This record gives sequence, structure tokens and C-alpha cells, in this order.
Amino acid sequence: MSFADNITVEALEADPYPIYAELRRSAPVAFVPAVNLWFVTRWKDVELVAKSPDIFSAVVGSSPVERSFGKPTILTTDGDVHKDLRQGIDPKYRPRTVASYAGDLVRSIAEPYLDGIARRGSAELMADYFEPVSTLSLARSLGLMDIDMPTLRRWFYGLAQGAINFENDAKRQEIADAISAEVGAAIRPTLERLAREPDGSALSHMLHDGMPEGTTREIDFLMPSIKVILLGGMQEPGHGAGSILVGLLRNPDQLWQVLDNLEVFVPKAVDEGLRWVAPIGTQTRETTRSIELGGVTIPAGAPVAALVSSASRDESRFADPDRFDINRDEGNHAAFGFGHHFCSGRFFAREQMCLAVRLLLERFPDLRLVPGKEPVFRGWEFRAPTTLHVSFGAGSP
Repeated sequence: MSFADNITVEALEADPYPIYAELRRSAPVAFVPAVNLWFVTRWKDVELVAKSPDIFSAVVGSSPVERSFGKPTILTTDGDVHKDLRQGIDPKYRPRTVASYAGDLVRSIAEPYLDGIARRGSAELMADYFEPVSTLSLARSLGLMDIDMPTLRRWFYGLAQGAINFENDAKRQEIADAISAEVGAAIRPTLERLAREPDGSALSHMLHDGMPEGTTREIDFLMPSIKVILLGGMQEPGHGAGSILVGLLRNPDQLWQVLDNLEVFVPKAVDEGLRWVAPIGTQTRETTRSIELGGVTIPAGAPVAALVSSASRDESRFADPDRFDINRDEGNHAAFGFGHHFCSGRFFAREQMCLAVRLLLERFPDLRLVPGKEPVFRGWEFRAPTTLHVSFGAGSP
């Protein structure tokens, strides 16, 4: 049996990075039976897969995203359908637009959580700060004003069970199907109202932008992509920010550097954290024909995982890639993907992370990890610290 044949889902969930490193060395393109995917692990090959829709189509017949959310989705379409979906999604998340509203939005959400942390004197930052700020910021930008944080967080974890269910586990699928139905029922009234009464929200843009006057996109057409946005948009900034902070707290010299000049070094820490631990690990494709890549032939109709997480630790591009280092100058990371399916919300997500980390460090510059409660990372498709216990104040070095 080959190395790839022995890869298990549990091993990937625990820590995929040593597995990816071995694959980059010995089998840069390999079929992994445990998840029924061809893994592509080197930067140049990952980029090629993501940028070659004629050979590697986003329309994936075995997609767990479509199985869980319906279709079409913005992740699993190409051509005119993808362009139509992007035309509605992009306007709210362009750089200048994001700059006009993200600061006030994120600050208004973050500060009450920071006040609560200050009163308690310690925190588990994933549940107490990063995930709430991320989920609420995304929901409010979409126009979902009345759905509370516990519900949004439960939606994320339920939707994720379906999106990562490459192995087609029945229990995972049952959870995802129930949450997917709940999400659809909960947000449909908002979409129906916005179809009649447009505003500046992202959901309103999705319904109206680029459409002939007096018409809107159909709600059923948009719903699968809205679920994708809820999943990725709620998850990526909060989980990415958690990983960034772990990198800083484990490297006090870099933390001090950031604290000395937040404006300059928080963005560098954010970009390095996204490279070091990609919150979303793959861009999934399907071959339109057989293709030779990385010394092997991938057959036609095969599901392919372009591993952006592995690409961001490719030794041919990054020196000592497993090390967190905010002073790198080796080019961009791959965390937001490549090609025309690059993350549509990347400017909003990155701005959220910069703001969440900066506001936290401004308020609590003496943060430290709690001894005996070291953060443990989990996941390969969605990866982040499961918990992030910190303290501050008296006794801080």
C-alpha cells in the first residue's frame, strides 16, 4: 500500500500538515481513498488546478457542498451561472465598499464582547470573542439583523458537517440536512422582504444587482450560495483570527513587535497566520478529461482537492514553512484560493481579522496563554484552535 492509501480522516483532522509535507516530497498528486479525492499539494500544481477550469471544473458531481446545500452554488459552478452569482455577491465586498463600513460594524460588535472579557479577567477567545465577532459581522453585512449569535454559531457547525463530508458519513449528513433546512426557512422571509424593499445589504445586492428593472434573481437560485457564504464567511475570519493569535502568543518576540506598531504589524501577522494555518483548506474540482499532473495521470471525472493549505507551506516557496514568522517577505499565501473562484469576501474577511486582533491587543496587551490549557488545532478542510484560553492583568510577565 502507498502512503496515501494509509491516510485516515482522523489523521487529517488531527494534523494534516505532516501528511501534506510527505505528499509534497514523495507523491505531490495522489489519490486518498479515505476521502475519495485526488490530493494536489504543491503550490504550482494547486495554482494550475484552480486556474484551469477547462480541465478542472468547479462542477463536481460528488460535491458534499451540493449534496448538503443544493445547487447551483457559487463554489460549484463555472461560466455564466458563476458570473451571475458573483455579480450579485461582489458589490458589498469590494475593497472600497468594505473600507466604508467594516470598521464601524466590527467595532460595534467587538466592543461589548471585550467589555465582558474585561469583567471576567480571562476568556476562551474562540467562543467568547473571535467566533461571535465573525458570525455577527457576516450576518449583519448580509442583512440578517435579528438572528442571534448562538443560532448563527450553531448554523455554522451544522452546515460544516455537510460541507466536509467527503466520506459521505450518514450521521454528519443528517445533521447538515436538518440545519440546511432550518437556515432556508429562517432567511426566506428576509429575502422576500428585500425583493420588495431593497436596501444596502449583501442579500439585497444578490437579489437585484445586474437584473432588469422590476425583476430579481429567484430566491431558490440564490439560497444554496447564501448557505455557502454563511458557512465560509462566518468561519474564516473568526477561525483565522484565532490561529493568528496563537502564532503571536507562542512567539512573544513577534507579539511585542506587533504591540509596538499595531498599524504596521497587525496586517503582517494576519497574512502570516493565514499562510501558517489556512482556515479553509481546499478548492475542489473535477477533471473534464484525463490529465497528467505531478507524475501521475488523473482520470476523467475524478474529484480533485487543490490544497491551498498545503500550497501555503510549500518548501519551494516558503523557507521553514512550518514556522510562524510575521517578518516573511516571500510573496502571497494561498488561503483565499486562486483563479476566478478566489474568495469573494476576502477583503471583508481580512479586514475583520485585522480589526478583531487589533481591538483585542489594544485592550489587553498583556494577553498570555493559560498554562495547562494549550490550544489544540483540529480539522483539515476547516482548521482552527478548538479552544483558546487566555488570561491577562495581574501576574502577566
